[in-house]
Amino acid sequence: MFEKTPYPDAVKTGAPELRKAIELLSNLVLEGVEHGHFDYSVTCETAKQGRRMLIVRAGKSHKFAIEEEDLIGK
Repeated sequence: MFEKTPYPDAVKTGAPELRKAIELLSNLVLEGVEHGHFDYSVTCETAKQGRRMLIVRAGKSHKFAIEEEDLIGK
């Protein structure tokens, strides 16, 4: 069963990097399911000033720097 995202406001309004990352992940999954298979990896690390470095590896690496204040549910 799917649950509601804990950060709905960040996805819809502010937090442009978080919004881009979620959009990319959504598109990758849909394309992978349509194609019939996929292999992606997602990692996250805490960097300077509480920033989160989200890395999506799907053929090539996509990096997103998400600011700590964009984590609304924190």
